Amino acid sequence: ETNTEFINEFVQMYPQLNITMGIIPNSYMVYPEKVPTGAGQVDQTALTQQIYESLEPSVQTLDFLEPLQAKKDEYIFYRTDHHWTTLGAYYGYSYFCEYKGWSPVSLDTLDKTEIADFYGTYFSKTKAHNVIPDTMTYYSIPVTQVSIDGTETNGLYDLEQFQQRDKYAAFLWGNHGITVIKSENNLRKEEGKTSRILLIKDSYGNSFAPFLTYQYDEVYVVDLRSIPVKMSEFLAENDFDDVLILYNFMNFASDTNLAKLRY
Repeated sequence: ETNTEFINEFVQMYPQLNITMGIIPNSYMVYPEKVPTGAGQVDQTALTQQIYESLEPSVQTLDFLEPLQAKKDEYIFYRTDHHWTTLGAYYGYSYFCEYKGWSPVSLDTLDKTEIADFYGTYFSKTKAHNVIPDTMTYYSIPVTQVSIDGTETNGLYDLEQFQQRDKYAAFLWGNHGITVIKSENNLRKEEGKTSRILLIKDSYGNSFAPFLTYQYDEVYVVDLRSIPVKMSEFLAENDFDDVLILYNFMNFASDTNLAKLRY
């Protein structure tokens, strides 16, 4: 309730922004049959609907559960980690495009690389001896510039991190305050116009953001946990066609940094 109110205050402060909110269900909502009998879990569907009904009427909302359930027979969540896979993130991106009335980029046009032996956060908690490791995939998405907190980096991924234990941190080089991605990928490119989206996210957004380069010329990614400036200063210096607030349910319920939206 507190975080929902922070978003409402943000909306009221910046009525000029076109804001969409998306809460991503965690894997146990998509695969309830895999949850051990008697392991009580909150009803994320009902609570997400409650959150959406509490938002300012101008906020558009995305119900990710149905499109993810439609793809549940595919590899859309890791077994050993709490994140969605890159394929799951792609289907989330495709749903966002569908909501907007746009055509997403086809995965068939992108080269992919697979990284074996990923043991994620769930494994770190359980250390189950018989666990099947995950396979991580990333796509070669061309960019012209990526900067993190004002410093230019080499591409979208920290390739060396794929060789470390925390392989997911390779996406967007981990969680940083302000990441700016520029490319020539935009399938909706309009001559003489530079389109921009602001993605305010948790770590689920790290594998999601690269796909947005196919709908916008510039993708600005903000992680409130480490944003280096006040949001008011940031918005005074930048204009956006769209703002997408994207969190997985458990993070939205527990994050203490959404208060920064008001400053």
